[in-house]
Amino acid sequence: MKKELVPIEERRWIAEHAFLEMGSVVKHKIIDVNKVVARMKEQREARNLTDYIQIIPISADSYKTPNKTMTFQKDPITGVLYGLAIDQDSFGNIRWQKIQLADSLPLDLTKLNDAKLWAILRFSSDIEGSPFVAETPYYKVLDPVEVAQSERQEIELMKECFDRITSFESNAKEMVLFTRYLGDDVNDSSNYDIVMGMLLKKAKNYPAVFKKRWESKARTFAEKFYTAKALGIIADEAERGFLFNNISIGISEEDAIRFLAKDRNILSAVNTAIDEKDIVVRNVKRDIELKKIPKPATEEIVT
Repeated sequence: MKKELVPIEERRWIAEHAFLEMGSVVKHKIIDVNKVVARMKEQREARNLTDYIQIIPISADSYKTPNKTMTFQKDPITGVLYGLAIDQDSFGNIRWQKIQLADSLPLDLTKLNDAKLWAILRFSSDIEGSPFVAETPYYKVLDPVEVAQSERQEIELMKECFDRITSFESNAKEMVLFTRYLGDDVNDSSNYDIVMGMLLKKAKNYPAVFKKRWESKARTFAEKFYTAKALGIIADEAERGFLFNNISIGISEEDAIRFLAKDRNILSAVNTAIDEKDIVVRNVKRDIELKKIPKPATEEIVT
């Protein structure tokens, strides 16, 4: 769902409380920008929004410099004209300030002129989220501070995932089983470098998925299930669901994982079968020994 820049409630408030009248024969309701800017500031503070906005092309055309302008927009529901009125001529025609939208327009809402521009530009048909947006808007609105914070959070999340990988990089079985649980296809020719590459790629591209799977309460049992399924230890039959040694353990994957969590005898048997059949774990274990990858240091417990 796209962000709505100006809800209908705000437009109705403007029509009732924040307008000026201009025109000689016919009176037009013009947005009172000063009142709207004051209200907009209060609303942004209440919602903990920053004072910075950047309007950029949704899909920039490197071969063409955008040349978009806005004068005013008429609200078909309230009849209010949204624009910066300069004055009117002797016939009562309103003269509007042209607002230029080029390649990018950064706005600092602590500056009165920028705040006035944003109060009007929110209604532009060229901007995504406007109540009068065209079928294919040209611009989108970003909060550069919010974007920077989001990027920082993502980088911190990625670092957390990389630290998790470091914690088990000397444990072949944990590496391989968790990689399968993440949904990667590990074949018998996979070695340490391939499995590690899969883990790092997932941590980089999908850190939220990585963390969610890592912190899942069912991770231990899910890892066993997905590996047993990949190795053919657990069969998947259309009519009977998932089977281990011809014993039904569930119709869905969730059911099968819950079954393993409850039946420790079956879980132990599945684990033994994995140890016997998992060639990739043996490949990775061999590589770890050849690379002499040290085990992570653990804190000494003093009693």
